[in-house]
Amino acid sequence: MNTKRSGLAAIGLVGLVLCGGCSRQTLESAQEDTERNVEAVQREAKRAERKARPQLRKLDLGVRVTAALRANQKLPRTIRVDADESGVYLRGKVQTQAQKELAGRIARDTLAEDKTVTNDLKVEEDGEA
Repeated sequence: MNTKRSGLAAIGLVGLVLCGGCSRQTLESAQEDTERNVEAVQREAKRAERKARPQLRKLDLGVRVTAALRANQKLPRTIRVDADESGVYLRGKVQTQAQKELAGRIARDTLAEDKTVTNDLKVEEDGEA
């Protein structure tokens, strides 16, 4: 709050310098307008943050699981991770059932207990694509 007051005081001082011949009522009105504008900008910033928060959480889930999967040398790079609010979906192709299970286990270990892992990985049959 002190920062806000300091900022408003500075704006008011600039206003005094620029409006040397302005009436007190004009200066007060300009200060009130500035305060309202600051409050409106703060409200809009909070609204934008609330709107972006779910997308950021989804992005965080996907990035953390992708990084954990990529860090494991036994897994192919063909695994795609899609995320939503509830958890992640593993998609793509792996060469063995063991790789599919490993990817699922890594994803589950990476996420919080309340998040789900849907393992939709397909195991290639006899090296077929």
